[in-house]
Amino acid sequence: MAKNLVSVTSKTTIRELAQLLSKKEFHAIPVIDTGRLRGIATTTDLLNYMLEQF
Repeated sequence: MAKNLVSVTSKTTIRELAQLLSKKEFHAIPVIDTGRLRGIATTTDLLNYMLEQF
């Protein structure tokens, strides 16, 4: 369990998400808006998004 929680918001760009996932070696990051959990962004979500672009 992480002591310093890293999260993103729904306004975080795909690029920023990719940078966090690659540099922090996470496989999932919580998406939090106004103090509420809205979802979880995963490496699989990112890969699926990238595949849809090609």
